[in-house]
Amino acid sequence: MTKKTFLLYVLLLLTAMPVSAGKDFYEGEPVYASRWRDYRRSSYFGLRFGLNVPTVRYKGTGGEAQTNPLPRYHIGLVYGNKLGDGLPFFLESGLIYTEKGTEIEATEEVEFKKCYMRYLEIPIVLKYKLNTNADDFTVQPFFGGFMAVGVGGTTKLYDSRTKIDPFGADRYKRFDAGIRVGCGMAFQNFYFEMGYDIGLFNIAGRNYSEYHYDDFDGHIRTGNLTMTLGVDF
Repeated sequence: MTKKTFLLYVLLLLTAMPVSAGKDFYEGEPVYASRWRDYRRSSYFGLRFGLNVPTVRYKGTGGEAQTNPLPRYHIGLVYGNKLGDGLPFFLESGLIYTEKGTEIEATEEVEFKKCYMRYLEIPIVLKYKLNTNADDFTVQPFFGGFMAVGVGGTTKLYDSRTKIDPFGADRYKRFDAGIRVGCGMAFQNFYFEMGYDIGLFNIAGRNYSEYHYDDFDGHIRTGNLTMTLGVDF
């Protein structure tokens, strides 16, 4: 096949694609349109965007450091699939970019002042889709967990304009994981949820107490209240 013939073939193929796609109908309407209006579909892709209100809990032998949340945001994609015919249970996972921040009150032991941590997060939750009298409205309580890996951020130190990476042996560990619980609501293709993440892992680096907190027993854990908007396809 010559180059000219090959290019002509590709051109004809690209020209034919919209024509054939336009004839792809299901019960009188295009397949993509029927899926958009099928609110009881067995699988879905979703876009998510929302607000984080994170907490970082320090626990030392001399008491807990006082922290205040710094609201941040999250954005990402999810995919859900029904767990069998006739069951209203869906398994949902995805990939989320999320930011968490905390402000730590000044002490002689704690060197950090403000800390912003950026994560790539994989949520895995089991959803129960409770249908209401309206076919296009559902209530969706969920329970599961999350795994997160720190990919960057900034930390401001006391009495200094220095900014450093929040992750390291003398700072925070990159890996975090825990429990996720909450409830969502869907109206047609639009989605809203509120949830809470409970970090189960100690994120204090192995040398944290040597640099930042002399009277410290090595426990730092995260929490995160989330409010999320989305759209499903």
